[in-house]
Amino acid sequence: MAPKPTLPTVADAVKPAPRRARKSAAPARRVEVMRANLGPMGKLDDFIPYKLSVVANRVSQSIGKLFETRFNIQIPEWRIIMALYSYGDLVFHEVVDRTSMDKARVSRAQRRMIDLGMIRTCGHPDDGRKVILSLTPAGRKICENILPEAAEREAWFLAVLDEHEHQQLDVILDKLMKRSLELG
Repeated sequence: MAPKPTLPTVADAVKPAPRRARKSAAPARRVEVMRANLGPMGKLDDFIPYKLSVVANRVSQSIGKLFETRFNIQIPEWRIIMALYSYGDLVFHEVVDRTSMDKARVSRAQRRMIDLGMIRTCGHPDDGRKVILSLTPAGRKICENILPEAAEREAWFLAVLDEHEHQQLDVILDKLMKRSLELG
């Protein structure tokens, strides 16, 4: 008769990564922790993608309220005009890529911003299927008015970090941004 399987204990739950010959440039491996509530992921509040999403949403909502009340624009519209302000004229799919929004959301925001006189569109000279978005003078003025207030809001969020933490956050976010581009 086969032995009865046993349930893992708390001591069994922490299992280090298997030992391998270490390369000098290899990053440290995280210890996998099994927790009853979410399995290998652990507690939801410790799950990095969850924390990044919550923080990003709270920052975005905070700035979004500012933009809605002061400038009558919503978050998708703000992302689009700031992308155009930063990168210049963009083809529709480039706006989708730069803002990380789906095509339908960009399309809805684009129509509203055209109605508000903030952006204009024209056909691509080499490909009639493509649409180029560009800021109007009114759209550029809105961006110039938004930037100081957005910078104040950013500074408020970052005030809880010391200079070293701020620099580390910037480096980490750059690495995660680059990694996210690998998702295609």
